[in-house]
Amino acid sequence: MLPTPVVTRWGLVASGWSVYALYYLGRVNFSVAVPRLEDEAGLSATEIGALAAGFFWVYSLSAVPVGRLADRYGARTLVGLGLVGSGLLNAAFVLASGDFRLLLVIWSANGIFQAMGWTPLVGALGRWVEADRSARVIASFGSCFVAGTALTFAAGGFIIERGGVDAVFVTAFLVLVPIGVVWWIGVRDQVPEASPADQASGSISAAIWLLPPAAALGVAYVALIVWTPAYFVEVHGVSVGSAGLLSSMMPAVSIIVTIALGRWFLRIPHAPGVVLRGGAVLLLTAVALAAVSRAAGLGSGVAAVATATALVGASSSVVMGLYPRVGSPGGVSLTSGVFALAFNLGGGAGSPLMGRLVGQDDWDAAFVFLAGSVLVGAMWSYGWYASARPRQVREGASDGPA
Repeated sequence: MLPTPVVTRWGLVASGWSVYALYYLGRVNFSVAVPRLEDEAGLSATEIGALAAGFFWVYSLSAVPVGRLADRYGARTLVGLGLVGSGLLNAAFVLASGDFRLLLVIWSANGIFQAMGWTPLVGALGRWVEADRSARVIASFGSCFVAGTALTFAAGGFIIERGGVDAVFVTAFLVLVPIGVVWWIGVRDQVPEASPADQASGSISAAIWLLPPAAALGVAYVALIVWTPAYFVEVHGVSVGSAGLLSSMMPAVSIIVTIALGRWFLRIPHAPGVVLRGGAVLLLTAVALAAVSRAAGLGSGVAAVATATALVGASSSVVMGLYPRVGSPGGVSLTSGVFALAFNLGGGAGSPLMGRLVGQDDWDAAFVFLAGSVLVGAMWSYGWYASARPRQVREGASDGPA
């Protein structure tokens, strides 16, 4: 296979970042629409919860089979299909309004197509970027899902105010379908045939022991998305509109921190070194989350939540982008799918306890809980490093210098 020109490689990375940010128009739009779904779509709170759960579980369970397909077919086919399929199902969601059972099928199926974004792109990054820069790029790449969330919250609210709840789903259709077609036509992602060595080492066994940090971060990531506006309203007494504005600022800070932090992962030669630094980022994230419980005034509260949100986003990018690469190149997308499953299951498992603490108005305990969860991920990373480092040294001694 001929090497890909540098300009083309970086064009693919930029395109992948932009496309995955746009993916969020087809799923976070549901969250933006929730306040209006009862009135305009005639859905009860229980039915809205069922729709969200259906999407969540199908998305989570689709991550692993999508990863398997991505290692074989690459990002071109799967990412394009995911965009087109999600766009069409967003349009179908509007057409099926009034039939809850059909809506449940449609929105759950949307989870399958939404799962076709992240894992194929993570696998493709290793093919698009030269090896000595890949860690930095992948560590920064996760800023795209933070940007997608911010974009959808900002644009979705404006669209609903102007055109009603159906408009935000129609917009997703109008954006995602043509972008998916353009992606499929314009992107070339040739997957080289795996060598016998890659095939032998392509299992997820080497990275499977790093799943707990992914689950721990899922708890914090989901909690901050769901509860940050309520924190500002209930703890600092701001209006709902002001809370929404303050919350929308958080992803912007996270993007900057995630990209800047990626430089720290430039040219790390061995997997244990990546996990060691990842553990340090997780430890810092846990400290930042605990600090929110100590914030007194609005100014310190905003600063503390912004710092915690930025580090949770950066940590998620490192763990979800780099930890799956601890294994072999032959199974990166599959391993990423398993990590995505753990991340989402962690978010779902932590939500009931977070909701109970918030319901008791115990916000300090809520943030300590999130800090403790991420701290477990940090300690697990250090434990993995401690066990993997001696093995890596022995292999280096037997194989000679790299």
